[in-house]
Amino acid sequence: MWLLSHRLPGGPGSDDGATVPPDHGQLIGRSFYIYTRVRTAVVLAIVAAAVFGRYVLGMNAIDVRQLTMLAAFITLYNIVAWFFFRRYRDPDAPAESLAVLLFLTYAAVVLDFVALTVAIWFVGGARSPFTSFYILHMLVSCTLLPRRAALALTALAYGLLAGLVAVEWTGLATPTIPVGAVAGDGPLDARYAFTILVVNGSLFAMSAFLLLEITRSLQNLEQRMRLANGELVRLSQQRKDFLNIAAHNLTAPIGAVTMLLDNMRGGLAGETTGKQREWLDRSLKRLADLSEFMKGIQTLASLESDIIKTQFSRVDLIAVASRLVDEYRDIAEEQGLELVLELPERVPPVVGHDRLLQEALVNYVTNAIKYTPSGGRIAMRVFSKPPMVRVEVSDNGIGIAPEDQARLFQEFFRVPGAGNKPNKVKGSGLGLSIVRRVVLAHGGRTGVESEAGKGSTFFIELPALVE
Repeated sequence: MWLLSHRLPGGPGSDDGATVPPDHGQLIGRSFYIYTRVRTAVVLAIVAAAVFGRYVLGMNAIDVRQLTMLAAFITLYNIVAWFFFRRYRDPDAPAESLAVLLFLTYAAVVLDFVALTVAIWFVGGARSPFTSFYILHMLVSCTLLPRRAALALTALAYGLLAGLVAVEWTGLATPTIPVGAVAGDGPLDARYAFTILVVNGSLFAMSAFLLLEITRSLQNLEQRMRLANGELVRLSQQRKDFLNIAAHNLTAPIGAVTMLLDNMRGGLAGETTGKQREWLDRSLKRLADLSEFMKGIQTLASLESDIIKTQFSRVDLIAVASRLVDEYRDIAEEQGLELVLELPERVPPVVGHDRLLQEALVNYVTNAIKYTPSGGRIAMRVFSKPPMVRVEVSDNGIGIAPEDQARLFQEFFRVPGAGNKPNKVKGSGLGLSIVRRVVLAHGGRTGVESEAGKGSTFFIELPALVE
């Protein structure tokens, strides 16, 4: 089960506006609303059992007044819990804030343990048959609460039981021991037999009721998740269709317009003035940027297709890296940068799509060229890291702040400019998201290691082909 200790986006460790995701908050709230009803039944049972045991079964040691006061205490905090959790009678009720929900949940469970311990002390102490109700409370805690909280409450339950045993064993205090409610030394007392049947019957009934209700809530949640997943599948298909249509319908017109403007810029439509040539250059530059964006869209569209994996083959990443360094070395030198390739003697191949893997690494290299100041150094490395093959592109550029690194591989995210050169960098923000999608389609992973002002190392890791 999802743990309540998880937080929503909004900053690590931040409590501001933290909320439980709706479905899980509803499950917790509904389950504890059901438990307030069970607690009400328990209160009535305590009073009825005290009166019945003393005046009908003749257990004169039972103190009806003490047990009634305990029942009143349970009723008091149960009313508070009921007023809070009653909103969850509706399965679609909004989830409450994380802090409030957890506080009232933990408080109610702790008070239940304390009240149970007091009740056990009034009815036999460590020898009371009611000690088995600790198990019911632990079932509720372990089913609904975060792992650490459930373990802490389990330790609390055991500590309270150990305290009962220690106090009675050392003689610090003597519990109330009503004959018939606890086992005696002689033959089985009819009253004790009746007590055992009633206590365990109540325990079984409450356990079954609670667990069945919680199971029903889980089944309802599962059904809602199935419906939500179906909607996600539908939206995903719409997204695929949109990408394919956009890639198909826009690429050809952009190419045609680019060709016509390029012909005009070359004078094929007659002599152009200096101002006209300036405007044509600016238009061609914008069209080049748009073509680059459409290239990203086409790559995304191809990654959305299930056919892509049928085109996988043996890929030598050393050969891919060598081609890229040869192709982009001159471009790097024009920017005053050194682009080098660092290779070991041997690296195992991988299974994948050669063009898409090259596209992913091109994004790493071009980003390094864009964001590394003149005079910098860019190194591409390919090496074995069993059972993976790792490719790194390192630079000594501006680096990336920690708060931006987590968002780098999201679509349309670009690192805010820092310094003269990055402020001039243009892009769609699709490059690194394409890298992530390509690598995920190959069963690998992406990442970045960076420190602001000290450069960055972007990497991909792909499963090595065992030959």
